[in-house]
Amino acid sequence: MSDSTISLRVRQIIPESEDTKTFLFERTDGKPFTYKAGQFLTFLIPQHGHEVRRSYSMSSAPDADAFPAITVKRVPNGEISRFWVHSVQVGDVFTALPAAGRFVLEKTDETPHDIMLLGAGSGITPLFSIMKQALTDESKSRITLIYASRNTKSTLFQERIEQLQQQFPERLKVIQIHSQPSDDWTGIRGRINNTRLEQLVSKSLAFSPELARFFICGPYELMRSIEITLHFMGFTSSQIRKESFVIPAVPKPETVSFPHTIDLHFRNREYRLLVPAHTTILDAALSAGIHLPYSCKGGRCSACAAICTNGAVRMSVNEVLTDRDLKEGWILTCSAYVDSDDVKVEFPSGRN
Repeated sequence: MSDSTISLRVRQIIPESEDTKTFLFERTDGKPFTYKAGQFLTFLIPQHGHEVRRSYSMSSAPDADAFPAITVKRVPNGEISRFWVHSVQVGDVFTALPAAGRFVLEKTDETPHDIMLLGAGSGITPLFSIMKQALTDESKSRITLIYASRNTKSTLFQERIEQLQQQFPERLKVIQIHSQPSDDWTGIRGRINNTRLEQLVSKSLAFSPELARFFICGPYELMRSIEITLHFMGFTSSQIRKESFVIPAVPKPETVSFPHTIDLHFRNREYRLLVPAHTTILDAALSAGIHLPYSCKGGRCSACAAICTNGAVRMSVNEVLTDRDLKEGWILTCSAYVDSDDVKVEFPSGRN
């Protein structure tokens, strides 16, 4: 294990459904585990003689739960998810990267505002984390969860969500939509569509729309549909955060590409890195033996995010960085191609 990874021991396993379990961890070195609600953990799992990386969203919240936790759902033909659900036991030890991701609550002033959590299926996992953190830390916020699932049986965290509703009746509103409801279901039936979403969001807002913050997680097409609807309603990109579980491959740049040598600052070291034509900064670094952090390699998780302090860099995919992030120079190295010879890229010390 390198000094950029951490060792985690499974402390407790909680069955959530027939195909889903929650895993609570503790560090093997006894140190506190630092993370933010809504972030994810990337595990380095030996598989058939090579390393496999899998990322899982935190379902715990640092100010609401005693131990960090992830929730894993078995997926069809998913060898690693089957391993988690059927084979992992209390006491097993895993190597992981530090918690990462920008799907998190940002510090705001004390002005009352809405936090809208929109998701479907296992996309509830990071939303549940953010919900608990917001209820604990943001006393003036109103939280609305709009969550689509097949039915009550397939709804994750149902009992704990109901407990939170009872604990925070004035601050937490939960709207569930079932596509395959049981006969006794009295809630909304069907799926999330543009018209329904617009109505639900409009009716749920308690404060100024300009202050609302949206967090979206679920199937990719649903997320795109939700984002388009929110933009149609007048909400800006800076108000919206997205988290995707399905990562398509990063497309190659369409324009002409040339090799460039850049300055790379990582873990208190300076590198002169040759980035070949049609190669991302991340791939060039990994090929050179520089072990930058990464997870999805698809421009959608931000585990590889760094700051470009000089020069021209072009990203072929960006589904996670906001306009403010871009103005601050943040880039996703897994989708970033170099366009000039004066590029300088820095990984902030807190992420090394």
